[in-house]
Order: sequence, then structure tokens, then C-alpha cells
Amino acid sequence: MSYLVLARKYRPGNFEEVVGQTTLTGVLRGAINDNRVGHAYLFCGPRGTGKTTTARIFAKALNCEQGPTAHPCGTCDRCVAADAGRELDIIEIDAASHTGVGDIRELRDQAAYAPMRARYKVYIIDEVHMLSKSAFNALLKTLEEPPPHVKFLFATTEPQKLPDTILSRCQTLRLSPISEADIAGRLDFVMAAEGFTPEAGVSYEVARLARGGMRDALSMTDQLIALVGTSPTVDDVGRLGGEGGMRELDELLTAVEESNQAGIFEGLPSREGGEADFLGRLLTHLRSALVVAVCGAEAPMLEASAEERVILSARAKRLGVARLQIWLEELLSARERMRILPMQARLALEVALLDLARPGGDWPLAELEKRLLGLEARLASGVAAAPPSPTRPGAPDVQSRRPGDRPPSGQTSGRPQEVRRPSMLRPDTSPGAQAQPAAPSPPPDPQPGQAWPNTLNELKLRHGALAQLLSRKGRLAEAGESVCIQLGALPDHEERMLKDPRGLAALSRALSKAFGREIVPEILIGKAEAPPPPPPSPEKEEGDQFADEVAAIFGGTLERDDDRLGR
Repeated sequence: MSYLVLARKYRPGNFEEVVGQTTLTGVLRGAINDNRVGHAYLFCGPRGTGKTTTARIFAKALNCEQGPTAHPCGTCDRCVAADAGRELDIIEIDAASHTGVGDIRELRDQAAYAPMRARYKVYIIDEVHMLSKSAFNALLKTLEEPPPHVKFLFATTEPQKLPDTILSRCQTLRLSPISEADIAGRLDFVMAAEGFTPEAGVSYEVARLARGGMRDALSMTDQLIALVGTSPTVDDVGRLGGEGGMRELDELLTAVEESNQAGIFEGLPSREGGEADFLGRLLTHLRSALVVAVCGAEAPMLEASAEERVILSARAKRLGVARLQIWLEELLSARERMRILPMQARLALEVALLDLARPGGDWPLAELEKRLLGLEARLASGVAAAPPSPTRPGAPDVQSRRPGDRPPSGQTSGRPQEVRRPSMLRPDTSPGAQAQPAAPSPPPDPQPGQAWPNTLNELKLRHGALAQLLSRKGRLAEAGESVCIQLGALPDHEERMLKDPRGLAALSRALSKAFGREIVPEILIGKAEAPPPPPPSPEKEEGDQFADEVAAIFGGTLERDDDRLGR
């Protein structure tokens, strides 16, 4: 006699034996008791949660000779035939192998005939989302107005792939992942019935690896018994899954917390091929820690033993809500990369964990934004930015600009004709501020006519785009105590460039170097026509000057080979 696997041997035969789907079975039993049975039902949910099994029980309950009844007897001819898979009026169709419109047309023609023996002719279509678009269209009319003796029961793991026209004609029943406690209780019953003597905790460990699927749990139990015999231990379950238990998972995440890169590689499973499942366990653990951090260790939605709650509470206290969210987001991104590059799944997981272990690599975006605002404010005032404090997320940041602070001067709405930026270019004289190192000064008295070209050449090294704008449209109007730069009419994007504090700071430094003293420029827009472009330097050809300008914009260095060019 052939061996019957546990998942088939202990398949539920009535609604009471269905585990973890109390609401769904209550809806079906209520429909039968109140004589409110619909003509089409859609069972959707993750794999191994009982979609097809529940549909079969519902079909048997409708055709039981004692019914329709919510408690089929299991002994009449109709129940026995349904349990054995021999009932002619319960037609099961695998949509994955019957996807064409011809199969549905045949089904539609057969549905018109009355059932041979039973009360109803029931069509159970598994993985219904695999039907083609034309097949769905052929089914629409029959599905909406079927003969009174026909019931349609659909099952799918991907209801989002069904057309709305199909969904609107069905009563949708969603099956949720089964809780670990319910799976463990069912496994205890099955192993006791089979005469197995497992170590305490084996059922719960198998249930945790099953991740909400009863069929997966029973299949793993079959493998476990085949591997170690009828007395398995918790360590044997770890061998079966190719991964450690809660202790190993906790050690790996602790290594990430402590930036222990070697510990990360040592904590990963030695066997490759199960990275997706292992990452799923990491996500489940961190999600549970997040629930503890937000709702407390006694949260009703948390599925964990007393020992696990202690571990989760300690991790939630160390990491905090913000850091846990960042870890979850990074690992979810890693799971997407693993899906796209399945052959590099191990590498994607390692890189993600090493990235989380990098010091400072998990700062919240709000923290980074505050630091960038502080840095920009200091650069705009002409003061070198102090190095960031090596604090972790949550520490106070004294360098950041707080809400309510006045923006840098000149950042006003509208389109002013005169723009002045004296306050933004003066160095910070407050206590503790770090002064900008003074650049080497040119000769104190530049030659007449050379100050403006020297300014533009110096500005090219710092802000190439602004240097180009000033060389094309700007001119030095005054060169006394107050330096005035005049420009013609400007489009909006060029005027915004002139208002940028970083560009103004670079211009001030270039002018100060050209004149040999500190210069706070005054910029006048729309007061003069744009000057003609300056002629190229006599010692350079036109192509050389253009190359120098490009190099200045992108911060590059030119390398010339005069011998190769024949010069």
C-alpha cells in the first residue's frame, strides 16, 4: 500500500476541522443555515491556508443527503463519493491546464444539464487567475445568471489578476495566514495520532518555519520524520530548514547592531539557496520588534512565546521605532533585488546586512536633512562647516536650523530689480564659529582692467556656471570700496542662480582674491545691457579657451599632447 502524506491524510473533512479560518467557515455555515447560498464564491489567500479544502467541504455540505447542512454527515453516498473524489456532480478544474476559451465553452454547455445524482452541480476551479482573457469573457454570462442547479467555487492565490467583471459577480472570501499557535496545536494532534514523540517545542518551531501555511507545516513534518525518526528535537528542525532558530537569528542581528562584519558572515546560514526564506524570517522578527516598540510586549497581534517576547523587547528598546523602520525598508529593498537577480540572492542579502552595520548608515532621513540644512546655512554665511557630531539618531543637533528661524537674507518672493547680499557673505563672528581659512591674496594693487578677468578665472574653479553667466552678461561697474556688478535683463533660471547663497559666497571669495581684500559685492539686475563676450586670450586658440571653460565647469584638468597634435 502506498504511503499517504500527512497533508492529505489529515485534510479537514468538515468545517469544524478547518484551522484558523473561523470567520470564513462561519459565513459559509450561516449561508447554508439561512438558505442564502450564492451562486459563485471566490476563495483567495496564501498557499496552504485551505482554499480548495474549504471549497470541497462546502460542496459536500450542499449535496449531503441530510442537507443542505452546515454539518455534513460524512456517511451518506454523496458525502462518501465527495470525500473519495468520485462525485460526478462535483467537477474540479485546474485552470492552469485549462486556460483556453474552448474549455470554458465546453463547461458552459455542460452546465445547462441537470446534475446526475446530487442536488447541485458544483464547479471548483482552482487557480482561476490563470484563465485567459477570452476565457473569462466566455464565462461572464453564465457566471452572472447560471442555472439554479449550478454553483461556482473559485480558488486563487492572486485575486488581483482577475478582471473586475469576474470579481463583481462573486462573493469574495479571504483566507488569512494561519497563526503559529493554531498550526502548532494541529501538529501536536497529528503527531500524537501518528505515535510520534517529539521534543517540547518542535511543533512550534515547525509552525514558525511554515509561515502561516498548514500544508507546508505538515509537509515539513513528513520530512522531519524521514530525516531523524519519530522522536525529533528542536535542533533537528533547524537542520531541516538549513537555518538556525531564534538564538542564531538574534546573534546575527546583534552583530549588525554592533557593526560586527565578521559576525554577520558567520551568522548567515552556511548553505546557499534559502536566502529568500531566511530574509523572510528576518523581516518577521524585525516587524515583531517594531510592534513591541510601538504597542508593547503584550500586544495582542504579536505571535511570540514568552522567551521570544523578552528578546524582542530588548531589541526594540535598543533600536527604537525609527531605526527599526529603516532596517525593514532596507531589507524589503533587498528582497526586491533578490527577486530581480535570483542568482545573486546571497550577495544581495550580505550587502544589505553590511550596509545596515555601517556606522551612521541607518540615520533617519529627517536627521540627515537637518544636518544638510545646517551645513548649507554655514556655507552660505561664508564659514566652514564643523564636522558632524558622531551621535546616533535621537541625539540633539545644535548645528541644524530650527523651524521658525529666519531664512537667509535675499530669499524673498517676486522678481526684484536689485539684489543685495551683504549679510550672507560676511563671516560668522559668533563665539565658537570656525573661520574660513584665508586664501592666498594676490598683489594688493591689481593692474587696471585685470581685476574682472582674474575674478572670472578664479570663479570658474568654484562655480563654472556662474562664471559663464557673468562673463556673458555682467560687467564690473565700480571698483572702489564697494564693488558693483551690473547685468542686463535675465531669465528666471539665471536670476535664481544669482540668488543662490552658495554662488554668492563663491563670487565673494573670487573678488576678494582678485582685489586682495575682503569684498562684499553689490549686484544690480536690469541696469545695463549685456556686455559683449571678451575676446580670446592671444596666447590661446579658440578651441583651447572653450576646453578650459568646460574643464572649469566640471572641475576637470586638461592634459595636452603637443607632439601628437603636431605643434
